[in-house]
Amino acid sequence: MPLLQISNLEKSYGQRVLFHGLDFVINPGERVGLIGDNGTGKSTLFRIITGLDKPESGSIVIPSGVKIGMLEQDPTFQTDDTVIDEAELAFKELHDLAHEMRELEHQMGEPDADLDKVMERYTEAQHLYEDGGGYAWHHRLESTLLGVGLTKDTWEQKIPSLSGGQRSRLALAKLLINQPDVLLLDEPTNHLDLAAIEWLENYLLGYEGASLIISHDRYLLDRLATRVVHLRERKFTSYPGNYSNFLQQKELNDLTRQRQFEAQQKDIEKQSEYIRRFKAGQRARQAKGRERRLTRLIESGDVMQAAEGQKQIHLKFHTDLRAGDRVLKLKNLSKSFEAKKLWQSIGFEIMRGERIGIIGPNGCGKSTLLKCLLGEMDADDGDITWGASLKIGYYDQRLGMSDIGEDGDLDEDATVYDALGVGRTLNDNQIRSILGMFLFRGDDAEKRLDMLSGGERARVRLAQLLADKPNVLILDEPTNHLDVASCAALEAALSTFEGTVLCVSHDRYFLDRLAKRLFIITPPDLNDFIPPAPTPDETPIGIYSAWALREKQRAAQA
Repeated sequence: MPLLQISNLEKSYGQRVLFHGLDFVINPGERVGLIGDNGTGKSTLFRIITGLDKPESGSIVIPSGVKIGMLEQDPTFQTDDTVIDEAELAFKELHDLAHEMRELEHQMGEPDADLDKVMERYTEAQHLYEDGGGYAWHHRLESTLLGVGLTKDTWEQKIPSLSGGQRSRLALAKLLINQPDVLLLDEPTNHLDLAAIEWLENYLLGYEGASLIISHDRYLLDRLATRVVHLRERKFTSYPGNYSNFLQQKELNDLTRQRQFEAQQKDIEKQSEYIRRFKAGQRARQAKGRERRLTRLIESGDVMQAAEGQKQIHLKFHTDLRAGDRVLKLKNLSKSFEAKKLWQSIGFEIMRGERIGIIGPNGCGKSTLLKCLLGEMDADDGDITWGASLKIGYYDQRLGMSDIGEDGDLDEDATVYDALGVGRTLNDNQIRSILGMFLFRGDDAEKRLDMLSGGERARVRLAQLLADKPNVLILDEPTNHLDVASCAALEAALSTFEGTVLCVSHDRYFLDRLAKRLFIITPPDLNDFIPPAPTPDETPIGIYSAWALREKQRAAQA
């Protein structure tokens, strides 16, 4: 029996139709990846399933007793409890049962108690407590908090003092602790480091329920998905298998559909021309017959429609300035916060044209390293030496509206057009051409910055970088707010970029396709990894995959 069934669902905002005629079923044990461009309605669908939004028409059937749990992209908490207190609320039913069992134990010692009735209820409560994992809940709570990256030193923190990423991890922990029958996960890896992502993947691989996952993390979708559902042109298309299978099948489907459309259009043109030429001549009878058949085809709705032009980012990063051979040299660089050493006496050199990824656990100092390199923060010790003829472009993962302009001085009423035009010597055609590459066309260029989604803000900042023509790109989690298609476009652009790239990322798919060298921060050290060249018999793999394989081999040998 399906755990969730959607039939003929339609949702609109004003004149804009997000989806219509949407049909979908999720069965026990399935792990379904939901992908589609930003703004196509994926998160809205989750809100409709959970009753937080309403569709125009259609039905959602959830069998009695089936629990649905949702993780939103930006969860909020209306409380000033500590992390551990909030997490324990997931066990409220077990708490209540434990309290009831203690009360029943007291009643058993009372002389006027109905012992048979008390014992009957005690046995029932004890059974419910055991079935709910009551005797192991402390272990489950702690292992889940640690798994998502909330270390013990955060457990007594008040929730208002948490960062946005920590709140997301707490919301994920509470959801997993509750163990609903269907997990709705909206970009669950956005605020997780690599260790937490791998923990989540292993957790979901062993999860007995079903999961529906909105994610741009293609590595995760490759590992987890038993099916991929693509929301495009307001409809669902379902593809069995993981993300790589989806890419192959989609390409074949699109090619087949295009050929069928072209063949049908050619036949319609041929029939229309015959009707036009012979409708009033000697072959009028045959022409009228063809006209009737063509009319029936059109009225039946069986005429194929041309595929809607997919909104795609087409970009290429250019630079007008050639850097010197050595771009950057670090020597004996150290940084600490209070008693915590992030890195101690680290050093490396970066040469022109290198593409380097930086990985490490949350809090290890990845973003801090970038800020020290840029002069936005001081290191405790050591030397940072930049090369000659450099123009540096920086992508900040925070994407705060206060710093989205080049000079950080755009007010809340500034538009997307302003973000590119202010402080740059670009004419109107140049501004609109660049914005068009990032899907800001027509009236979209007049959107106010404070009204943009995370994905739109990311595209604005990338447009600024393209306009500035840097020869060094320093990127801090550039794929966090992008959809799958935009991630692929950014990868393609960076792969042909002639300058140097230094990128912090937990996007393993992105790293495998971008980086040729990896810096791994494990406080207080920074390890430099360059994979050995594959032998003629070996299949080349990406740099993250090569590093992960080496680590697994080392762990197995230890």
